[in-house]
Amino acid sequence: MILNSKAMRRAAVAASAASLLVLTACSSDGGSDSGSEGGTAAGGEGRGPITIVEGQDPLNTALESIIADWNAEHPDEQVTFKPLGKEADQQRDDITQRMQAQSDEYDLIAVDVTNTAEFAANGWLRPLEGDYAIETGGLLPATVDSATYNGTLYAAPKNTNGAFLYYRTDLVDKAPATWAELKEQCPKAQEAGIDCYVGQFKNYEGLTVNVSEIVNAYGGSFVAEDGTTPAIDDKTAEGLQFVVDSFKDGTIPEAAQTYTEGESQNAFGEGRALFMRTWPGFFTDGESSSVAGRYGIAVLPGVDGPGASTLGGYNVGISAFSDAPATARDFLEFMQTRKSQTYYAEAGGAPVLEEVYDDPQILEQYPYFATLKESLANAQPRPVTPYYSQVSKAIRDNAYAAIRGEKTVDQALADTKAGIETAGN
Repeated sequence: MILNSKAMRRAAVAASAASLLVLTACSSDGGSDSGSEGGTAAGGEGRGPITIVEGQDPLNTALESIIADWNAEHPDEQVTFKPLGKEADQQRDDITQRMQAQSDEYDLIAVDVTNTAEFAANGWLRPLEGDYAIETGGLLPATVDSATYNGTLYAAPKNTNGAFLYYRTDLVDKAPATWAELKEQCPKAQEAGIDCYVGQFKNYEGLTVNVSEIVNAYGGSFVAEDGTTPAIDDKTAEGLQFVVDSFKDGTIPEAAQTYTEGESQNAFGEGRALFMRTWPGFFTDGESSSVAGRYGIAVLPGVDGPGASTLGGYNVGISAFSDAPATARDFLEFMQTRKSQTYYAEAGGAPVLEEVYDDPQILEQYPYFATLKESLANAQPRPVTPYYSQVSKAIRDNAYAAIRGEKTVDQALADTKAGIETAGN
């Protein structure tokens, strides 16, 4: 590969940055005119070739297609994609090193929704305001919230995800809309000799996701809008108590304390559970399982009606040290055009542009998109905090202790509160 002068300068900066001590990081839809396939020119200065970085993921193919479209239209502002390592820690350390060196090697940074606040708080992302503002009117609102920190948009939602409730259509007539209705149907699981409800309750990030969803359904939360103050209250306690009680009464089997996505999907796919909470990928994967043709999907249950899925996905921000931020800004909007977002649907992902979910051709090819749109309409981000990894660990460690009966719910939440208060220290 032949490097241009900018790439050579970036390589030199990167080599210098490699000698720096890498500090551990503090943590773990249509945004455009739907009729246009190109971004609106930004008023800010700084144009030219740019580089976007993202961790290795099956959805990289969608990004590569978007880049190919852009490059065909912008010969003087070519976009280069650099895939980072597969592990989240590798990705974060790579980006952290360059940001601490104030390197201009990376212009656009794709980050997990949980890390957007951290990168913004560290001053690594350019606020998307003024000359760098992007249109967000057509985007799914929850995705915009996930890219917003302290009231300012710092990144553009790129792709998202929301969870489903999978249920056995041969054992129940319809999906439960509330947790109470789900529990009422558990005797049918007992009659069939299977478990009632499975999710991801091992002590890892999935536990934070599952507990947060139920706490949110009860109207509770863990962190206030400022991202650092605990917001634990009676509603939070009600949600966690429900999880604990569900293990005690057998709604959730004890074995689920060891379940990640793989184990829970195996249990449901092998016909060993009546209900399962997991991501949309199982909708097609399950067709090769023993329950093929005998399951349906619905939004997660809530207290008085549909619940709130935890939001997944990636956002993309402009590096504060990019020397071509105007080009970077335009590419952000280009990623959110109808054509660009359709690439994510075709790759098996979830677009952030709302109108894609109403496309008859998309719905015919991906019938689960109607339910996914409903799931995402009520979705909520995980705690938006610059100290996400520490906050998540406090949540899951203490929730797990309560599930196992090692702490009362009150003690678990008191310890969670203390963990949130000391995060970042």
